[in-house]
Amino acid sequence: MSFQVTEAFVTQFSANFYHLSQQSESRFESKVVVESGIVGESKKMNRIGATAAQRKTTRHGDTPLIETPHSTRYIDLDDYEWADLVDEMDKKKMLADPSSAYLKAGVAAMNRSKDDVIIAAMNGSARSTSGGVALPAAQKIAHGSAGLTKAKLITARKNFRTNECDGENGEELNIAYTSEQLEDLLNDTTLTDTQYNTVMSMMSGDIPKGQKLFGFGVVPSERITNNGTSDLALAWAKSGVALGIGAEITTRLTERADKSYAMQPYACMSLGAVRIEDAKVMQIACN
Repeated sequence: MSFQVTEAFVTQFSANFYHLSQQSESRFESKVVVESGIVGESKKMNRIGATAAQRKTTRHGDTPLIETPHSTRYIDLDDYEWADLVDEMDKKKMLADPSSAYLKAGVAAMNRSKDDVIIAAMNGSARSTSGGVALPAAQKIAHGSAGLTKAKLITARKNFRTNECDGENGEELNIAYTSEQLEDLLNDTTLTDTQYNTVMSMMSGDIPKGQKLFGFGVVPSERITNNGTSDLALAWAKSGVALGIGAEITTRLTERADKSYAMQPYACMSLGAVRIEDAKVMQIACN
């Protein structure tokens, strides 16, 4: 039960609840592949690798059989839930019913957990048939005693081009950054006027449709992982990361007879995420 609810007891005529500053929507869900309706504890993501064509050197020769490489990554689901209690007596001391406001807070918590799961999948070990696969060193940019810089963005952009997973192949590239990394870019004197204007647009959140920074769509997030020495900004191709959903966010509001008939707002979901392809994720360490 929320023991802080007494702060909302009526002392003035106000019938509204104001949610304090918080991220309320998932910012990563629309930027990755979403696999819905998963039944069971996990889902297998089947991958097909590149092959090479064989030059024909004889007439009426045998048909060559080129073995296509297959591999697998798994989305493992975890369950999440959230609940609180609203005492009947507390409701009588308020001008507003807090139940719906509590549910809104619960849904916001769930959406933040979605982002945490996706971020962890990009940084962490991806489960395959042969075991866990860590993000390769080639997909990590060292902090170099600097924050997020133009040079690091250029390096990340080059890596995606080298790996054939940029816009040339129809990929949607994104980069997640924190407010501190935005400050780094604003202080980067090597940015051109056009690049600087884009960074300023990032600051206001008003980025014109289709405008990108070094080819990346931008995702502001204060939930970026810190490894103890660096904040780990992330750049990725949409098709390189999957969010698996076993159950969408579900909410309920029920009366608890065992809790003096208090109302219980409740939210739950089931989901997991995996890095489908290592070449499509870049970890950018920022000092």
